[in-house]
Amino acid sequence: MADVKTGFLKIRYTDGRSQRLEYERAGETMVNVAKVIQEGLQLGVLMLQLPDPDRLLAIPFTSIQSIEVVPPPTKLPSLVIKVVNEMEQQ
Repeated sequence: MADVKTGFLKIRYTDGRSQRLEYERAGETMVNVAKVIQEGLQLGVLMLQLPDPDRLLAIPFTSIQSIEVVPPPTKLPSLVIKVVNEMEQQ
């Protein structure tokens, strides 16, 4: 895989909205995005720093239906089921 400098989160909300947020992957080896999401689940909130204008966004997980991370982190927590292929829904 090419050395990708940025990734994105696609957050789908329980009210049907979705939001796509780009993030820098430079420090990903030190702070894995999957680990941050896992810790946020334990706390019940996803915390995001938005630089323009400088602000902190707290999204309660009760408002989130799903979070997609693209590309996935190089190091995944053990709870991740790897190499899953999507199938059409019934």
